[in-house]
Amino acid sequence: MIVSKENEKLKLVRKLGQKKHRRKLGMFVTEGEDLARAGLAAGHEPVAMLVHPETDLPGEKVEPDLLDGVAALASGTRVIGIWSEIWAEPELLTADKCIFLDGVADPGNVGTIIRTADALVGGTVVLGPGSADPFSGIAVRSSMGSIFTQPVVKAEIGQTPAPRIATVPQGGERPGPVEGPVTLCLGSEREGLSPEILKECGITWTIPQRSGGAESLNVAAAAAIACERISSQPGESAQD
Repeated sequence: MIVSKENEKLKLVRKLGQKKHRRKLGMFVTEGEDLARAGLAAGHEPVAMLVHPETDLPGEKVEPDLLDGVAALASGTRVIGIWSEIWAEPELLTADKCIFLDGVADPGNVGTIIRTADALVGGTVVLGPGSADPFSGIAVRSSMGSIFTQPVVKAEIGQTPAPRIATVPQGGERPGPVEGPVTLCLGSEREGLSPEILKECGITWTIPQRSGGAESLNVAAAAAIACERISSQPGESAQD
């Protein structure tokens, strides 16, 4: 059992709370039994699994106060997993549906979009310039385990399949089903899609909103609506 806060694995957990160390080491951390089980169920081998003495998950037992001491969650945790980052190959972009994130800097939104893509589309989530690290603690928790099953990749817009659809607040077409490979482009809530991305898109979509309601949708909510559309087949109704 680990009984010292100077243990090297506990030090590693602390380091991986910072993006610079995640990037350098190519590792990330999960907290909680659900995420640990999701990683194992997806067939991934953890670099290390640090566990509360009373949990039934396999791993190296840690004195509970020490485990809570390195947890990012204020409530503490019973399991901390250390994993190698999981990046897809860019070649996957040529033959499937893609979700391209342009400057989506909020990690909670990034994680939620990864979860949404996993549930509705599959394909690949592409992290464009200015988007949050999908392996940060907040993004991983927001993905609810989909970080282990939904492919993510860093790539330029030119590497994604056409047609490309820009989601815009006004002036676009109503979203509809799309057959075959397609790239759905989502921008930050404040700035929207950059001019560089917009010029690469041949289609624009605007999600209809009720008159007198909120000015805009959260980007993760917009992603869910648009992902449902690109996952549908022409002529398919919501009841099919």
